[in-house]
Amino acid sequence: MTIHLFNSLLTMINVLQMTTDLNTIPFKNSNIFSNKFVVEHSNYNTIFSDNKVYHNLKCWKSNCLFSMYLENDNKNNQIFSLDFLIDKYDNYIKIENIIVNNDFYENKYKEYFTHKKVLKPDETKLIYKTLIKFVENYAIKERCNRIIIDVHNNLERYNEELKELGFKPTNKTCLLNPFWIEAEKNDYEII
Repeated sequence: MTIHLFNSLLTMINVLQMTTDLNTIPFKNSNIFSNKFVVEHSNYNTIFSDNKVYHNLKCWKSNCLFSMYLENDNKNNQIFSLDFLIDKYDNYIKIENIIVNNDFYENKYKEYFTHKKVLKPDETKLIYKTLIKFVENYAIKERCNRIIIDVHNNLERYNEELKELGFKPTNKTCLLNPFWIEAEKNDYEII
């Protein structure tokens, strides 16, 4: 597990777009007590399958004392959460879950989301683009030829958020729910 603190949202976005390894980024802290963005990245293999690696990337805003964060991730300070798996045998990445504060579902179903909105709409779109770029960087690094995400077959969220990010719906249905279909992205260059 890797934890990194960022002083600003733009710094965090730039780093996530450039690298998949947060350990390579030096941390400079000039403030004794400040509000920072905490990014936690963890990955693990399952016992049953060596060819699948699961990743979790999450971010929240926290008060920090030097380089220690004082608040854990909760629904009131969460910025984003991303879960994806890399299948090295079948050569794909599957985005299992992606949640960004103030995203499509939070705006559509406001009555079910009681936490405060931390991000503005343009910041939400920028973070979505950044998370997809982060997954693309993993796809290039692991030589995966496609990125898959499940979308509801009414394509509301797809048209609002994922279409402009390069995902294209397929005819494949989701294994767990027949009302969901897979959308794929494969327009990035594997070197």
